[in-house]
Amino acid sequence: MDSDTDNRSEENGDAPKHNLIGKCVMKTITHPLDYARFLVQIGHEPMAPYRHRSIFGEERLFLPNLIIYAKYIYSVDGFKGMYIGLGPKIMGICIEHFSSSLMSDYIQIDKNQNINNKDSDLEVWTKCAIKTSKEMICTATSIILSHPLHIVSMRMMAQFVGYEHRYTLVLQSILLINREEGVKGLFAGIIPRLFAGLGTVILVNVAKQVFSRYLFDPSPMTLNIADFAASYLANAATYSFNVVTACTAINNCGLAAGMPPDMPVFGNWLECMKYLYRTDQLNRGSSTWFRRVPLSNSKLLKLL
Repeated sequence: MDSDTDNRSEENGDAPKHNLIGKCVMKTITHPLDYARFLVQIGHEPMAPYRHRSIFGEERLFLPNLIIYAKYIYSVDGFKGMYIGLGPKIMGICIEHFSSSLMSDYIQIDKNQNINNKDSDLEVWTKCAIKTSKEMICTATSIILSHPLHIVSMRMMAQFVGYEHRYTLVLQSILLINREEGVKGLFAGIIPRLFAGLGTVILVNVAKQVFSRYLFDPSPMTLNIADFAASYLANAATYSFNVVTACTAINNCGLAAGMPPDMPVFGNWLECMKYLYRTDQLNRGSSTWFRRVPLSNSKLLKLL
């Protein structure tokens, strides 16, 4: 589930309230797809791969895309089941927005620090570093405060694998996690999530500055293109941390999805990342349409 890095390219906390409403609406619409992506991230593949020949004539194994996966969820749980985990996700988005906004208002930056085309390279990068530092503080605050709700949302969705019903309501789920795992359970996977969020902030700001100052004319259209390209590249570069966050959040929590044989028990998030790297699965779920089967994934090959 990759919901944390979608809005890192904008200045944290400065978006008006209607942007928050728009994002909540958009997340509601796309939740079935995010649900399918999350299940792929934690390694649940209920549908067999198929053989497909590429345009170069090479035959490869592919898995059904996320649209087909979302249809599979619908066939199992119906329309209502496609929106499991949406409640805590929306609550988490609201907490992210308001905590970022409050932190942004608290950290005031002199207007003289705004980047100007007449500035020298040293001045530009100094101002960029100040702006990026502010965004990093706002992002870290929003991630830390919203993470327990992020955990609840992921565990609600992970119950699809074993058809469990341990996590049903938000408050009940938080109390259950706190009783069984303590505060540590409510913040499982927060380190890779912080790496993903903060890494995206840094990469977006650096890429935007490079694109707008050295590669494009500073017109509104080219700046919008630069923003989009920077966000896309940053999200792609940090995506593997989202996969590690998803796996770590449910690992060894009592759900079938986070226990052997579906998932090994990891000592920490670094062990999880090393395991996913060895099995060529750090980027699983990154593609919506074409999902190649890693050659090292013997469990999927057995489905043929």
